[in-house]
Amino acid sequence: MNTIILRLMIFMMFCLPMQARCAQGIGHFAGELVEPVTILSNFISTGSFIVGVMLLVSALMRYMQYRVNPLASPISTVIVLLVLGIMLVSLPFVYLLIGAGIPFSIFGRSYG
Repeated sequence: MNTIILRLMIFMMFCLPMQARCAQGIGHFAGELVEPVTILSNFISTGSFIVGVMLLVSALMRYMQYRVNPLASPISTVIVLLVLGIMLVSLPFVYLLIGAGIPFSIFGRSYG
């Protein structure tokens, strides 16, 4: 237990002041976060677009099954899949309605 405390104190005495000298302010820190946030935004947008298309295709397949046998797959399943698919496909384009956020591009590049 004492060795853990000793190592923590050594870390705080030597490493933290070095990192504090390298810090250039909160503006620099915020500028460094722009690229990871853009990558995360593109990842989430692309993922929601892909999952939304898959839900729309599965809603179409469930509807075909419903037409063959209405008791096997109820119409409520088709409607839920359709609504969720539309919501997820439209999620990357919400920034057009609210006027804020990181724009989504199908090709992976953001405009602006």
